[in-house]
Amino acid sequence: MWSASLEVLTSMCARLELNDTVLQPGQALAVWLEERRSAWLIWAGFARSESLGRWLSMGAQLVDIPAQRFAERSNRTRRLEWNDIPLGLVVRGIVDSNSGKPLLKIVTRAASPEEFARFEHPRMPVVEAPRVSAEQILTPPPVGEQSLIVQSELFAL
Repeated sequence: MWSASLEVLTSMCARLELNDTVLQPGQALAVWLEERRSAWLIWAGFARSESLGRWLSMGAQLVDIPAQRFAERSNRTRRLEWNDIPLGLVVRGIVDSNSGKPLLKIVTRAASPEEFARFEHPRMPVVEAPRVSAEQILTPPPVGEQSLIVQSELFAL
C-alpha cells in the first residue's frame, strides 16, 4: 500500500529544492525543530492548512523547511512549475509521529486565482516566516533507516 501511495504522490505533486538538490515525497528533507535542532525526516505527504488545528491537537509539531524553491505539477500539462522562496522565509511543515515513526507533511493552502492561473494546481505550500530558522542545514542526511528516525525525546507525548 505504501509503495502504491508513494507512486501516486510522486507522479502528481510537488518538489522542493534544498541545498541545490531537488527532493520529492518519499525522500528525507532537512527541517528545523524547536530549540534550533535539525533533523532529516521522510516527506510523507501533505496537510491542509484548514486542518492544522486538528493535526496540532493530535500531537503534530510545526517545523521549518529551509527550501530555496518549490514546484507544483500542473493538472493540465503535468509539467512542474517552479517558484523561488524569498530569502528569510520557509516552507511550513508538520511532523506527525502518531504512526510510531516521525513523518513529515508539507502544509498546503488553497491557491489564489493568480497562483491557480500560473501553476494550474489548486494547492500551494504555505511559505511564511520561520518559527526557528531559515538557515540552510548543510549536514548530510543519515544513511538507511536512520533517515526515518529522530531523537525520540522530541516526540514523546
